[in-house]
Amino acid sequence: MRAKGRAGQRPVLRGRKPRVDVIGALNRTVRGYDAHLSSVKDGETQYTLSCSMHLVQERMTSTMQKFNAQRWAALVCAALVVAGSTLRPCAAADAPVAPTRILGILGGMGPEATANLYQEIVKLTPAQKDQDHIPTLIFSFPQIPDRTTAIRNNDRSIIPYLVEGTTRLEKAGASFIVLPCNTVHFFHDDMQRAVKIPILHMIRETADVVARSYPNARRIGLLASDGTVATGLYEREFSARGMKLVYPDEPIQKDCVMKAIYGIKAGGDKQSNEELLFTAGKNVERKGAEVIVLGCTEIPLAFNPQRASVPVINATRVLAEAAIREYFREEKKN
Repeated sequence: MRAKGRAGQRPVLRGRKPRVDVIGALNRTVRGYDAHLSSVKDGETQYTLSCSMHLVQERMTSTMQKFNAQRWAALVCAALVVAGSTLRPCAAADAPVAPTRILGILGGMGPEATANLYQEIVKLTPAQKDQDHIPTLIFSFPQIPDRTTAIRNNDRSIIPYLVEGTTRLEKAGASFIVLPCNTVHFFHDDMQRAVKIPILHMIRETADVVARSYPNARRIGLLASDGTVATGLYEREFSARGMKLVYPDEPIQKDCVMKAIYGIKAGGDKQSNEELLFTAGKNVERKGAEVIVLGCTEIPLAFNPQRASVPVINATRVLAEAAIREYFREEKKN
């Protein structure tokens, strides 16, 4: 029965529950959801979510018109609440996720040597889980011209390639850069002038490690490319520390060291390259070397230190340790 209401008001129903305008409620909910979607910045995501919600609205409206609307009300509202809570930005999404420090590696000289450096970094990093490892940007740029040829011919056309590589890493967010190529350090100053972030010096790091680890050694055998030998970079660094370099005989340098380096770059037989480098190592040992430095990033890929009679220092590993030290030293300050 109807009860009288106040003047100008609709009568109040008694004895039955008021009818629920479920379709109207659904429309209002979807409009509110549309307003929420406007806060989503990614246009493609916004479009996809909007289309999905309106498809839900269309199908649910059709279904509720055919069946008992009240029976569907709870289900629809629950679905919208779940969808809204799932897609609503949470506090964690607002938290900064960018790393405070990033290691940059300019590689491709050659590519396998670059991979070997990163493998050394991963292996030597004191990490217990993925998140403990060092954020790293690797720009492998194999199109950089041959370093030995550039040095031999005094060809400065290599510089734009090196500047492109280092500046690209800096713009991408690198905090410092390492170069897994000994010979390219002849152009270290050119690269350093091009960027504001530090570029670690592989050859200086290696000389420091030898001096600290073997302070009584005076004759250091160097297995390196012709280009590295020609630059005198290792000779200057070791001379400053009171040490003298021992090089392979010229035929050994040409037919063993350089042949092995280019063989490794070409993906040649590892055992054959190992034998070539073993011969070169024994040559400098016979000439009085007390320590052998592997001064080319290709050489550790085939040289077997267990066959040497004197300690062996791998410059690639030294660079990996320097990169780890540099990262964590500054990371602790932050």
